[in-house]
Amino acid sequence: MTVSVREAPAPAAAPASPLDDVLRRVNRIRIEHGVDPLYELPAACTAWDGGGCVLERVFDDLGVLMVDYRSAYGRHVEFEHGLGGFVRDFDAGRYPELLTAR
Repeated sequence: MTVSVREAPAPAAAPASPLDDVLRRVNRIRIEHGVDPLYELPAACTAWDGGGCVLERVFDDLGVLMVDYRSAYGRHVEFEHGLGGFVRDFDAGRYPELLTAR
């Protein structure tokens, strides 16, 4: 029996980094909304620099325009994402590898 990417279970091992866990949770949300999973989080710049949050870019193809600590919002879409810890850490600059220079 062949298992598609959409049906594949998440690995049972602990994530190698906090970003691995975030990517798994992002992929679950994307799959629930009928969008293909990602293989890595996109880079972003901070809102202070005129760019969007990493999660806004991740959910852009779902129609998300804004992500706060608990929910994502857009045209005809609103859902709780459960990624508040990541958003707070990102806003605090704890993931410089996700930022792009402008």
